[in-house]
Amino acid sequence: MSRPRWFGAVLLALIASAFVVATSGAAGPPLPKATNGKTVEVVGTGVPTPTAFAFTGSTVFAGSGPNEQSGGPGGLFTLAGGTATKVPNTPPIVFGLAWKSNKLYVSTGPTIVALSGWNGAAFSAEKTIYASKKKGFPGFNGLAFGPDGRLYAGLALNPKYDHSEDPFKPSQAVVSMTAAGKKFKVVAKGLRQPFQLAFPQGSKYPYVTVLGQDKGKAPNDEIVVAKPGQDYGFPTCTWILPKQKKQCEGFDEPAIYLPPHASPMGIGSIGKTLYVSLFGGTGKGPEVVEMSERGQPQPFLTGFAAPVIALGVNAGSIYVGDLTGSIYKVAAK
Repeated sequence: MSRPRWFGAVLLALIASAFVVATSGAAGPPLPKATNGKTVEVVGTGVPTPTAFAFTGSTVFAGSGPNEQSGGPGGLFTLAGGTATKVPNTPPIVFGLAWKSNKLYVSTGPTIVALSGWNGAAFSAEKTIYASKKKGFPGFNGLAFGPDGRLYAGLALNPKYDHSEDPFKPSQAVVSMTAAGKKFKVVAKGLRQPFQLAFPQGSKYPYVTVLGQDKGKAPNDEIVVAKPGQDYGFPTCTWILPKQKKQCEGFDEPAIYLPPHASPMGIGSIGKTLYVSLFGGTGKGPEVVEMSERGQPQPFLTGFAAPVIALGVNAGSIYVGDLTGSIYKVAAK
């Protein structure tokens, strides 16, 4: 099956018809099942193309990219009582969310904005902290704050350079900046499509989901630990070993390999355990897997009615959203 190629604020690529997105009917789509035996519950519905979560107190925010079915806007929602409520006067397209110091940071694709003055139903102010003035800037995907207080982001994929080097600088990289959008830096480059980021307990560096290219012999998808100065080699090296042994010499190797087209999207952690949503899965359809920082993925949530994208962790529970527009929650232990 094909998978979405996240192009900043443009529409998603079409999903192959291998999956039927069940968005109607009183009963809703069937619940996924947790391998730990815990009950899976629906915390909201009606979030088209869920991309990211953020949490503060009892409030759960869910971001949505372009509506995969209608092509219309998604936006920012809160989840409670099994329903999703649109937050008024907020960006219509959301790719990444991060909460810090009573502000919600939102990547809209081309910009990052900070929303403040949350009163439980709405924000009172919005400030753009970063907007590139250069033509060709690919835009932002996921967001996460590191232990150094800096805001980290993956750069979106420009479709013109799906399998080649993007001449715009910076691009195909993980970047960071201050909470005010200053002191912009490239952290690691040579990454075709870095999507979401997480900082496991004790890690100074973000773990980043990376989508490999589709054309020709597809390489493994990856999770990298993005450290300052690294170069992962795309497009010279896509880590098809041993075929590309020479091309990959001198480049930094990913921390974790996933099967081709597994399509790692959301990522979160509890302690040092990683949880990753796989749009394509490891062979039996969309799923959420768990793994150690260097270990092999093991099924955690399976049986989704549609591909999964967003994943977040809060208070010992895993939140995940799929293309039915449903958001699920399950305890990790």
